[in-house]
This record gives sequence, structure tokens and C-alpha cells, in this order.
Amino acid sequence: MSRRGLIVVRNGVTHDARVLREAATMAEAGLEPLVLGVQTTTERRRRSVEAGFPVLRLDPMASWRRTLSRLRPGWAVAAPDAGAAPASTSGGRVAPPAVPGPAPGRRAHVRRLLVALDFYRQAIGVTRRLRPAVVHCNDHNTMWVGVAARLLTGARVIYDSHELWPDRNGRPEWRPALLAGEALFVRAADLVMTTSPGYADVIARRYRVARPAVVRNVPAGLPGGAPEPQPPDGDPVAVYVGGILRGRGIEQAIDALPMAPGVRLRCIGPGAGAYRAELARRAAQRGVGNRVELVEPVAPDAVVASLRGAAMGLMLIQPVCLSYELTLPNKMFEYAAAGLPMVVSDLPVMAGITREYGCGVVVAPADPGAIAAAMHRLLDPRLHEACAAGARRLAAEVTWDGEQARLRAAYAAP
Repeated sequence: MSRRGLIVVRNGVTHDARVLREAATMAEAGLEPLVLGVQTTTERRRRSVEAGFPVLRLDPMASWRRTLSRLRPGWAVAAPDAGAAPASTSGGRVAPPAVPGPAPGRRAHVRRLLVALDFYRQAIGVTRRLRPAVVHCNDHNTMWVGVAARLLTGARVIYDSHELWPDRNGRPEWRPALLAGEALFVRAADLVMTTSPGYADVIARRYRVARPAVVRNVPAGLPGGAPEPQPPDGDPVAVYVGGILRGRGIEQAIDALPMAPGVRLRCIGPGAGAYRAELARRAAQRGVGNRVELVEPVAPDAVVASLRGAAMGLMLIQPVCLSYELTLPNKMFEYAAAGLPMVVSDLPVMAGITREYGCGVVVAPADPGAIAAAMHRLLDPRLHEACAAGARRLAAEVTWDGEQARLRAAYAAP
């Protein structure tokens, strides 16, 4: 019987490129991977195959909904979003009635706690049945599964911190509890890894542990190689790819457009309908509504191809929290793989790489005027080609093959 591996994440998996790359690497290391995710408002399938690997999605509120329905018919609790996908009224779903009782803030806190408890109950049950040799826990909100696996089955546990969880954008939990939990997690895990050298430095200093391994979010090799460059069709396009979320500089990019005549903005990624509508209103108010596109996400292996024809990539992360300040987003490597010059926030890690490779222009992220000026500069053919060459050099030197070697070694260890 082959050795089994379990990858745990609290999202719908479909658009999580890092998790799907983990599954492929696990298989190459001789493990039989299963990805354990959650059902969301936009991904309700319990089982599926993604990128050739089986996915099992838990519904952490199912048992609570059944209990509440028996206690009081008609009293239901909404399906979980797991923090990964916005609520939706499309597809014929009817929102359940509001739960009476505590104030909305308290109710949301109680609901998050119930979701977390039921997720851990179900996920630990899967772990006990599967008895995997390796458990790869993606982020703080899955790591109690790893602790239980270590105690109950003796599995090798990897804690993969995609961000600084106690210092992330929109953190609702009590920070001291998050810090205490992570202090345990980094000691319970056989290996700690993260996505940014900035995060690795903070984790090592904060918890007085060995510096975590850094496995950057680099796209896997593209079938047939990188796509051929395409000349812009019409007006130059500044593209953003990633979550349509606050703190990502989308508002500032819209505000820059009136000062960058002729430049269009295309945003590709998942986001809540209400926030998308807010961005559309903002664009209309600034007179650039016809120059802003909000595009639905594409499959992870199609992201780089979706960037073809753009003039530049935007990476305008706002320093709204320490996690954002020290981030090294996967979009930097996706833009590089597409050969796109970049407009990059002047934040330590991403700006450092931009200057090292000469792949873009560094700007003050909160200044629309500076963003517009950078867009103009990158439309100059000489600077555009110089930054595009830097992006191609970054893509050639920082590859998934190199990052994957560290991950494969972790999976193959006895």
C-alpha cells in the first residue's frame, strides 16, 4: 500500500494554486495525496478531482444546521464561507432567515467559533481514518488538525504559514490567542515553511525558533513554455490578478486612471459582489467606468496566459497590516512568467526584488498620482522593454522547480 499524504486548507481548493502544486509534489515524492478543503458559497461540491488529484470538502456547519432545524423548524444557519468566498444570491440559492438572538457582531463571532469547532471535529475524524504519513497544514486555521495527527497517528506534520496570521488584514480573532496558538504550532510541526523571507524572519524572531524554510508561490512550468508575447489590442491595459479585496490597491489604481489617459484597468480574480459593485461605482464617479473591467477568476494553470496582451502588471499592496507589508505575492511571479513590467508598492520584500531585477517601477502605494506617473513611464518603449527583460530574468531564475525541491524533500523525509 502506498504512503498517504493529507493536505489541509480552509477554502474551496479550486483556485488555490499553491495547494494544487503541493498535491503534485506530494505525488512526485511517492505519496498518495488527498486535499481536504471546505464547501463554500461558490463551491458546494463535496468531492471533485482538481488538477488530477482527489479533493474532499467538508461542510463545517452541516451538523449545527441539522441540530437547529430539529430544535426549531425553520431556524437555519447559513452555509459556511470559510473566509474564502463571498456570499452569493446567484444560482437559485435563497439566503436563510437571520438567526435571532445576539447582536450581529456577537453572532458572527459565535458562528465563526462553531464553524471552526466543527471543521476540526470532521477533519480530525478524516485524519484518524486515513492515517496519513504526512499532513501538510496550510495556515494557522488548519493546524490543530496537524497537532491532533501528530498525537493520534504519529504523522509527520508540516505547518505552512501563507501569511502572518496574527497580523493579517481584517483579523477578527483575539490576537494573544493567535500568538499563543502559533507558538505551539511552530514547535509541534516537524517542519515550518512560509511564503516570504519577511515572514520567515518575523516567525523566527517572534517565537525564538529556527528560521522557517521559504517556499515562494511561483507558477509551475507552463505547458509548451511561456506564451508568446502579444501586442496590445487597442488601449494599453494595466492588469491586476488576485483576490478582489480591500488593501490590494485596486481603489488607488482606479483613482490613478483619470491622470493616466488611455490606460485601461483589468482586475482578474474572485471577490464579493458588493465590493465589486463598490469598485464599479468608484470608477463611474471618477469618470473612468468604461475603462475598468472586473473579470471572474480563471483556473490556476490559465492565469499566466490570461495576462497576455497587457502592458503592465499592478502589485499595489497597501501596508494595512504587517502581513501585507512583508508579503511576497504570487502575482509577482505570474507577471514575471508573462514578461510583464510591474508597478510595485514600496514595501520591503516586493520592492527589493523589483529593484534587484529591474523588473518594474516602485511607487508609494497610497499615492494615485505616483501610480499614474509610473503607468506613463512604463509606456515608454525603452523602459518598458528594459523592465520586461528584468521580468523575464526573474522568471528564469526563480522557478517552481527550485522551490519544489525543498517541498519534495520535506515530503520524502522519513
